[in-house]
Amino acid sequence: MPKAIITNFSQAEMMTRALDIARRADAGESIPETDYILNYLDPLDAYRAITPERFVLLQTLQQLGAVRIQQLAQELQRDYHAVQADITALLTLDLIAQTPEGVAIPWDAVEWRLTTIAQAA
Repeated sequence: MPKAIITNFSQAEMMTRALDIARRADAGESIPETDYILNYLDPLDAYRAITPERFVLLQTLQQLGAVRIQQLAQELQRDYHAVQADITALLTLDLIAQTPEGVAIPWDAVEWRLTTIAQAA
């Protein structure tokens, strides 16, 4: 299963990646399952979206697998409603998924690949 990658690729780099996949598909090449890219042009926006609490939540979900929100809140020793709000935000970002067993990370890993180098638009 692919990874979720949080990054700050430039728009040009994202376009290059998309065109490469399109070229390979047009050529009839087999396209392997690709990673999910959650891209932020400004890396500070990534830190605003995935707060330290949400990062710990992702780490905990990676360890536990699918769990109910109540169990996750107990494991994190956090208020249920605060965890619920973080779950809603992470669902919107497609970093976690709803399953019959609760919530889970549908990726092999969630990786951060942010750079301090200014990205060209």
